[in-house]
Amino acid sequence: MLTYQPGELPLIPTQVIGSAGVPGWMWIVRDAVGAGKMGPYDIDEALKDAVRLAVLEMEEAGVDIISDGDQLDAFVAVERLTVPEGYGHADEFRHARALTRKPLISPIQSPLTQAFRINPGKVYRSKSEVAWALVPYINKELKDVVAAGCKHIQFDEPAYWIADGGPEEMVEIFNACVEGVEATIGFHLCFGNFRGRPATSHRSFAAFAPCFKDLNVDVIHIEFANRNMYEVELWEKYGGEKILCAGVIDVKGRSLEPVDVVADRIRACLRHCAADKLWVAPDCGFSQTPRNLSLLKMRAMVEAARMVREEIGRR
Repeated sequence: MLTYQPGELPLIPTQVIGSAGVPGWMWIVRDAVGAGKMGPYDIDEALKDAVRLAVLEMEEAGVDIISDGDQLDAFVAVERLTVPEGYGHADEFRHARALTRKPLISPIQSPLTQAFRINPGKVYRSKSEVAWALVPYINKELKDVVAAGCKHIQFDEPAYWIADGGPEEMVEIFNACVEGVEATIGFHLCFGNFRGRPATSHRSFAAFAPCFKDLNVDVIHIEFANRNMYEVELWEKYGGEKILCAGVIDVKGRSLEPVDVVADRIRACLRHCAADKLWVAPDCGFSQTPRNLSLLKMRAMVEAARMVREEIGRR
């Protein structure tokens, strides 16, 4: 269910996807943790400092809906998966919520995306089976973070194509995860961004688009900028009454898009999506983008949205 009240967001609001540009000192922290030179309080302090910095920079850029800049590491399955203490999203949300009054997303990698980064080993038959094993834990995690005050959760899903049963099974997995979760629910569909590279060689959502109507979701975010707005026209046929959050910033590119270019991408979306059903965002998170460039890209996105908003107001 959409929890935003009328007037709470501007026309064509801007949001981020989740991860922020990584501060240079965080790499030193990671090395120190690996070498056993940082205790638990030092680690906690460094993580909280990084969250505070991410929130501050998103606010300074003028982004409407922000996040805590979280990023999940990779794992290997060595026994049946359990998450007895949860993923920690409720505590992370409470900390981030105290740092800002802006609308705040709590993003989580979907079970398929987590499975994409989990080697099934000898424990599971496939990554799809790993995903189903995680569903009840993710459902509980989402309910816990909503109980902590979160009104907007977001699934990050660059790996829907690994489901054994194709897009239809992906929908089943997703809907099982969000069952009973009373919040604005976003679904981030992209094609991967490890070291600035996509995870799949066929970057098309055409096969999945007919399933959009079956997703129990309010907002669908799609990577467009890196694909030169390829397939944006499909939204007109398959978007229905859902909100399109269009990726208009290329996080894989190492140059800054001019504001006019970003504005043209937004205008391309408006040819296939009503203005009151359009949000804009980067294609993906900024974890693989240099921090200084990610800030400039956010500012360009905010300015482009403002320009287009004013154009609509003059009509």
